[in-house]
Amino acid sequence: MIRKYALILSVMLLLVTACQSKTKPEDTQQTEASVSTNDELTVDEDESAVSMPQDEVAPPEYVDESKYSGDELEIVKLMNTHMRYLYEQDEKGYMSLFAPESPISGMPNYTFRKITSMGDITITEQKKLYQGVVMITEVDEDDIESSSTMVFWKWKTDGDAAKWIIADID
Repeated sequence: MIRKYALILSVMLLLVTACQSKTKPEDTQQTEASVSTNDELTVDEDESAVSMPQDEVAPPEYVDESKYSGDELEIVKLMNTHMRYLYEQDEKGYMSLFAPESPISGMPNYTFRKITSMGDITITEQKKLYQGVVMITEVDEDDIESSSTMVFWKWKTDGDAAKWIIADID
């Protein structure tokens, strides 16, 4: 009985923290003219530069899946799919990655270029599900680093057909 209350309490805590606004001035879209990178194309004054459309962002660098196996591999694949749907602005696909109980209610207004560091994936068994947790550091399209904790669930009741889903991202 105490375990059940502890699980409910931890889910509620995740929901409360996730519902807090995370919008920062850096999250707002900037025009391409104000973004500079070390990979800028040098152009003669007489030539015009060919550039991507203003709203287009470079494709993300995905986590190397060859380093993982089993449940960890499935979680890494889910993380890569998460990054791909953000890049493609596929809200339907993006939302399909989340548990119905998740506090995530829509796509954020940013995309990530790559995950620069990733902690160990910790998988724990609970009464009704398996829970995976991993700390990551990501770099967005404006080269701003941010750290997140990703929480994944895999329901035991689904048996062999069970798939990992994202429970929350804090």
